[in-house]
Amino acid sequence: MVNKSEITQTLPTNLNIYEVAFKGDENYLKELLNKDELALDRCIIAKSCTYMQSPLHIAVEMNHLKFLQEILKLKPKLAEVVDQIKRSTPLHIAAAQKGSLPIVQELLKVKPNMCFVHDQDGMTPLHVAAVNGNTQVLIEFIEKKRQAALERTARGETILHLCVKNCQLETLKALVEITYDLELRNSQDSDGNTVLHLAVAYKETEMVRFLLEQGDKIDNNVMNKKDKTIMDIYDLTKIRKDKKYDENKLKTSCWETILRKLGRKTEDESTEGEVADKEIKKLLKGHNTLRAEKVLKRSKDEKWLEEQNTALMVVASCIATLSFQVGINPPGSVWQDNSNGHEAGTSIMSYDKDVGLYNVVQVSNTIGLMSSLSVILLLISGLPCKRYFVFILRVTLWIAVTASAATYFFTIGYLTNELWDKAALVEAMEYSVEIWLWLMLVILFGHGLRFIWMCLGHKLRLRVKKLLGAEDFC
Repeated sequence: MVNKSEITQTLPTNLNIYEVAFKGDENYLKELLNKDELALDRCIIAKSCTYMQSPLHIAVEMNHLKFLQEILKLKPKLAEVVDQIKRSTPLHIAAAQKGSLPIVQELLKVKPNMCFVHDQDGMTPLHVAAVNGNTQVLIEFIEKKRQAALERTARGETILHLCVKNCQLETLKALVEITYDLELRNSQDSDGNTVLHLAVAYKETEMVRFLLEQGDKIDNNVMNKKDKTIMDIYDLTKIRKDKKYDENKLKTSCWETILRKLGRKTEDESTEGEVADKEIKKLLKGHNTLRAEKVLKRSKDEKWLEEQNTALMVVASCIATLSFQVGINPPGSVWQDNSNGHEAGTSIMSYDKDVGLYNVVQVSNTIGLMSSLSVILLLISGLPCKRYFVFILRVTLWIAVTASAATYFFTIGYLTNELWDKAALVEAMEYSVEIWLWLMLVILFGHGLRFIWMCLGHKLRLRVKKLLGAEDFC
């Protein structure tokens, strides 16, 4: 075993291995290692403090493939050593270089998990390859370690975000195709921006067109953390380009940085930007992109519809349960034997002298049951539940509730003993029915007014509001 003093004494010999790495002479490497077997080990122990990098880093930078293969055979652990400049691995350096696919393949054979390592800037080799548009290298990474594509930078950016920020259109297209199952298209960075937000902010027309052509696979109305959709960002970039904002007032989000650059463009570049603006606006309108206020309203409406559907389902289920029980267990119960002109299992109430009362109870109960079951059927049918659809369900439930109330009133009247004074009961029922009818009229009148108000049209409604002097008139 070599002690510390021996390593210090032989450290100058270590310099030769870096010279060999620059030249890429594998034969000289073998000769050097025959003289000093610990030369490569010393590079790892010394952590490349003299040259800031290991011989493997240098071999990768100089694109010496055979030399690199020889080093990896002798000391594969060098593939894990990071340099002292940016804490980059040899794989980071290879990912940044064009035509380095064979080197990347060799490094991945030895240490495939190094594609998960982040450098000083918080970037993995995949991020470096995306920044430099190294498409073939990225494909190789993803084929070997697919989950590495999910790694993010310190700002929460994916490889797709970096492609957009560095204008790597072809790389973006390739990545979108091969990462279809990783849900990267709609991923958001630490500011909540998707790749589509960035493409619009950077005025990358072709990228915007490509992303919007993905159809349902990409959400073109998602909001970032500042509640801005891509249409809002388009409007903001357009406004801030026309108005000369003070740079000190601009915040440090990615798209606002672009606005600073837009303020320094020449006249020709400004014209180019206006053409891009028009093209992007046309693309956004053609794909039904919305502003945040409309997205929030739609979200609010969807939440309201969901709550209404839940409430309607609960009420309909309760009425259906009650009506079903009245149907199979009629008021007064059923006969238990076959004698005196009746049959077991038939309703006692149906043999009463006032058969009409029994018919009224059963008809109203059946109406309540079928109305509530109809609501349940429509809710579980999968049909789109818009506002008018919910209104139809409400009206159906009004009928069901009214029928259930009628069933209750007639049943109570039947079950009350004739010897007891029914005057108080009849009076209570009359008042209840009267209140019920007035309540129904108020509801119908209110909905009627609302329907007329909606039919007036936006401009006419504004005129009515102005005449009435009520800004918050509903």
